[in-house]
Order: sequence, then structure tokens, then C-alpha cells
Amino acid sequence: MNSLDENEHSAFIIVRVFQYGLLNDLKKILKFYSADQICDAFKTQRGIDEKAIALAKVLGYVEE
Repeated sequence: MNSLDENEHSAFIIVRVFQYGLLNDLKKILKFYSADQICDAFKTQRGIDEKAIALAKVLGYVEE
């Protein structure tokens, strides 16, 4: 696979940006994807970094 489809692979993209992206990348993700898509990404993906989960909690996308 040479490229990712932003709709088909949304959960993967969202979580990876929360884990490894820069602030500018995160801003783009927050504008491009809905709050429900971001919340669902954290519910469906496995092996998410604790720091990424903490950031999502602070921003209100993951409940404790």
C-alpha cells in the first residue's frame, strides 16, 4: 500500500497524529475530522500511547 485514504483509514491517521504529530498537524486533524470520528478512533485502535490518550482526554475526546 502506497497511500492512505483519509476516510477509510481515519482511525489510524487520527491516533498516529495524536502520538507523533506536531501541533500544526494536530490542528489540521481537529479541523478535518469530527469529534465523533476522533472519539471513535480512540475506542477502536489498540496500542495507543498513554501520552496520546492523555492529550485526547485534556481536549475532551476521551472520557475517563
